[in-house]
Amino acid sequence: MNAIAIDFGSSNTVIARWNIATNQPETLNFDGLNRPAPLNALVPSLVYVKNAQEAIVEIGQQVIDLGKDRPQPRLFNQIKRRLVADIKYIPRLDGVKVTPEWVGNQFLRELLHKLRSHQNFPSQIILTAPVQSYEKYLRWLEECSVEIFTPNVPTLETPQIRILDEPTAAALGYGAIAPSALVLVIDFGGGTLDLSLVRLPKSENVAKWGDQIGVNRDEWTEHQAEAIAKTGYSIGGEDIDQWLVQDYLESREDLTDAGTGNNSTILKFLMERIKLQLSESEIASEIFFDITTQTAQEITYTRPQLEKLLERKGFYRVLKLAIDELINRAFNKGILKGDIKQILLVGGCTLIPSVRSLVESYFTMGKVYSHKPFEAIAHGALMLSQGMSVQDYLFHSYAIRYWDRPTEQWKYQPLFRRGQVYPTRRPMELVLRATQPDQSEIALTLGELTSCPQGAAEISFNGDRIVMQFAQQAKETFQPLQADADGEGVPQAIAKLTPLGQPDCDRLKVLFSISEKRELLVTAIDLLTQRQLLTDYPAAKLH
Repeated sequence: MNAIAIDFGSSNTVIARWNIATNQPETLNFDGLNRPAPLNALVPSLVYVKNAQEAIVEIGQQVIDLGKDRPQPRLFNQIKRRLVADIKYIPRLDGVKVTPEWVGNQFLRELLHKLRSHQNFPSQIILTAPVQSYEKYLRWLEECSVEIFTPNVPTLETPQIRILDEPTAAALGYGAIAPSALVLVIDFGGGTLDLSLVRLPKSENVAKWGDQIGVNRDEWTEHQAEAIAKTGYSIGGEDIDQWLVQDYLESREDLTDAGTGNNSTILKFLMERIKLQLSESEIASEIFFDITTQTAQEITYTRPQLEKLLERKGFYRVLKLAIDELINRAFNKGILKGDIKQILLVGGCTLIPSVRSLVESYFTMGKVYSHKPFEAIAHGALMLSQGMSVQDYLFHSYAIRYWDRPTEQWKYQPLFRRGQVYPTRRPMELVLRATQPDQSEIALTLGELTSCPQGAAEISFNGDRIVMQFAQQAKETFQPLQADADGEGVPQAIAKLTPLGQPDCDRLKVLFSISEKRELLVTAIDLLTQRQLLTDYPAAKLH
């Protein structure tokens, strides 16, 4: 099968294909798109909008080569982080609202143009998604993928589009092929920290993993990988670059505010180079030419200086919290920390020696692998094209919103909790009443439950800066799956009532179930007339 995998990252993107001749994954490298060696496996996740009205953009390394990577209204970076963070401010360029979804759409579209120009017409395209993403991000990825990757040539078949979470793809990409082995993947990249504990298939014959799909369920499960526990936070290498810039500027009393703006792009580029050098050596230096004062100055940082800065910014604390959270979830499924023998590191932040040391000291009974930090996800996703399937569970919790008359406020009733395996064996049943006299319909507004445990880092996105607050107590919030322009939840299903409903009697019995396709199916029965108003209605796509 001619397959392409795209690991769309916050800082960099990797494109890979399955080489039929060698029967191995192969990373694609395009002139003007990929970074220079030795990072030529990476495409900078940058978009410069030349003309929004006509959807003319430039992406990748060419943005940097043309000097357009300095902060300006037409430059967009950290695209995936903006999608995940649900940015409210939407700029307008050339009369067009440039949403994060629009920018991400253009980025993927340009990747497709480059693939086609090199005669790559895949029959299957596999896209990866961060484990902590909101429903909005995953729905956008699915929808725009179908639109963008459908060929405009009648003789070409529309490729199959698949989405896989990044940690599971990384486990496959590292080649950890011992049957039933527990593998912990720590994906620490430019903008996100994702952790996933994966159990590999039971089958002794690795060559047949996934071959039994659709034949016999008992046999089929032997050839599946199983995701056991997941967690994630929005923090990464780009934050480190920015912290280094801020730290340097605070030490430069002679640098004016105007000078700060003019030099910010240059400084961030130099700080990224310093960060990379400190992964290999104890000291790193770069020459900074201050365009404001027309003077050159040497910037020098040592590895201990960087580590003190990371400690002060709460970097290690977030990493420890994430690992503790995952271990607690694994413990709830009967798995102890000592049971985890293989720990795979992916993403640029895992090159930082103190990060590797922290992980190694935490998992003294396991072995840490870090030899394939950039390509593991894309290469692992390609395994799906070779018959590898993934048995997964819901990462998010879901609920239905209702109006509570006694308190006169919106409340929610949980339906399915994270960890729910699908398809469900039996439906979840609720009985609903009208909330006011002579009600003509009952609207079913579904949403995702997001939680912040006590002591966990609550991370928000403010412009290009990350804001972290540590929760004093556990809390849970309801976020509608869909919302209108005012932020009000939009119902996923509506049951019409004839005769009109009254608030003093039970009126609607609703059955909720999850299909094999992760669809939330709704069946609604009118208790007064015994009519079935909805039957297995696909109300939403879950993840």
